[in-house]
Amino acid sequence: MKNGIGIYLRMFLLQGFWNFARLQNIGMLYIMDPALKRIYEGRMPVYLRAKSRNLETFNSHPAMSGYSIGAMIKQEEKLAEKEGEELLEEEREWRIIRASTANTAASIGDRLFWATLKPLSLVFSFVILFVGQVDILQEEVSTSQSIIAALLALAGSLLIYNIPALTIKFKGLMDSYEGSEDNFYGLINLNWNRMIGFLKVLGQILVLFVIFYAIYIRFRKSSVDPESIARISLLAAFLILSIFMRKLNIPNIFLYLTATIVFSLAAFLA
Repeated sequence: MKNGIGIYLRMFLLQGFWNFARLQNIGMLYIMDPALKRIYEGRMPVYLRAKSRNLETFNSHPAMSGYSIGAMIKQEEKLAEKEGEELLEEEREWRIIRASTANTAASIGDRLFWATLKPLSLVFSFVILFVGQVDILQEEVSTSQSIIAALLALAGSLLIYNIPALTIKFKGLMDSYEGSEDNFYGLINLNWNRMIGFLKVLGQILVLFVIFYAIYIRFRKSSVDPESIARISLLAAFLILSIFMRKLNIPNIFLYLTATIVFSLAAFLA
């Protein structure tokens, strides 16, 4: 794809011109304009027609919009060769592809980014804080203790969300341009349901860690033996993890091997 990097950078402004009438249409035209100028160079009337066409309603997930944009550029290259009735027919197909790719990508993006990666990034930051011995349950935390852990937690949460977002944004643009109806313009190149399912299980495991660790640090200074709480928490964590692994059809033997290694290392280090 020509001007691929420039178009990719423009994708970050997809929502910069958001409006209630046609949603992301102005941002979409801004992204498409370099490609339209290349495709319709020296043909001002059809270039203006293409700009008007690209101002129609558009709405998709920002990180997943590439799966529609690449396909639209490919369709514009086809439209440039059509005239008369063939042009009208191709424009109807263009609108179908634009709407279907945008809606499907938006649905996947909502489940992957809003419902999975956003909460996962938050939980991951709590895990880093706890591992850094920052007791967020206390009203006051030592400054020297918290700064490094807080910076690592912030960086970790940003990376957990933005690395997939930046990668999928670019991959979607390339895959959809090179794709076709057979792979729904690159959208079925990845197993989205499996990816989302794995991330949700990972998030649930991290949530369990946060809960059990919070219980441990809350009661470690009480009359209750903290080591007993730790043992109960580990046992509960492995039992719940076993349920998750069964849902994913992963043999429990891997959990037992992991438990053996973890407890062996704990006994050795103790």
